[in-house]
Amino acid sequence: MKTLTAAVVAWLLALSLTAQAGNSSTRYPIVMVGGATSFDTFDLGLFEIDYWYGITDALRRDGAEVYVTNLSGLQSNEVRGDELIDDVQAILTLTGAEKVNLIAHSQGALASRYVAAVMPDRIASVTTVAGMNRGTHISPWSRSVVEDLGITSGSTAEQLLEVFVGLIFTFGWEGGSAAGTDGDYNSPTRKWQSFLALEAATNPENVELFNQQYPAGLPSENCMLVNGGQRGDVADSSNTVVNGVHYYSIGAKSNADFTTFWEIFDPVYWLITGTLNAAVVPKFDKQYQWDGLVPQCGHKLGDFVGNYYMSHFDAIGHFAGITPSFVKSLYTTQANRLKNADL
Repeated sequence: MKTLTAAVVAWLLALSLTAQAGNSSTRYPIVMVGGATSFDTFDLGLFEIDYWYGITDALRRDGAEVYVTNLSGLQSNEVRGDELIDDVQAILTLTGAEKVNLIAHSQGALASRYVAAVMPDRIASVTTVAGMNRGTHISPWSRSVVEDLGITSGSTAEQLLEVFVGLIFTFGWEGGSAAGTDGDYNSPTRKWQSFLALEAATNPENVELFNQQYPAGLPSENCMLVNGGQRGDVADSSNTVVNGVHYYSIGAKSNADFTTFWEIFDPVYWLITGTLNAAVVPKFDKQYQWDGLVPQCGHKLGDFVGNYYMSHFDAIGHFAGITPSFVKSLYTTQANRLKNADL
């Protein structure tokens, strides 16, 4: 009897796991689009680290067909967008799919929105996670720091820096080794990088010009004009489906006060968020809301899922997975949402 009971339990468990395994099996493939300095897999010699640390694995385990792109790390939104168009077309050819679902982080939101505007018949949905849809206050500040170092547009210092950064992206950021890539698709290695192009692409004033050209999914209120981008108190977007493309967004929030386990033991959080918090936040009022790099108000696009207590870098599983435990489930839940929408 015990053997029969155990067999029945095992059978029921197997049925349950089989049902759960397909929760992320969307109609169209998922294409991941990283932000500035993004990569597919970073080759550290002894080991490799994925940009979407543990996230793509979780999606695939849950039944999703996932491909990762590797755009220029330091470039304009239009350049990155054109690169993404090439990647999407290659993935469509590889899979035979009619469309893809784009899931983007940070500056990747802008490239994804560009692609959705240019080829809406090939994009089923755009989901942005901690998206830079209104730019970031960091850009004007970083520009002043770079120029103080003598790195100006067209200068010898800028050219040398671009060569150096290009070498890092070519040999460190994995783009050509099938053994090192995250998934079955390798983007071509993109070599032309520019800090100044990145600053211009993410400066709030320039992003507003970009948004005027590619407004799909954005809230009608521009929080940068309402409250200087310091708070997230603007209405959600009513434009959730535009030209057949479904828009979604997931927000992040961080007080940079180092009070949680993840903040205390995450060296990336200390190095980046802590530094920026000390340098930039004092310029704003006490209610300044951001994710450690991007203003929270700029996260909203299309159907806004909500804000979650995680930093800009937690949202992609770094440092090497030292993140809140719910991060992976945000992506599998979103994939399930896409599946239920027949996307």
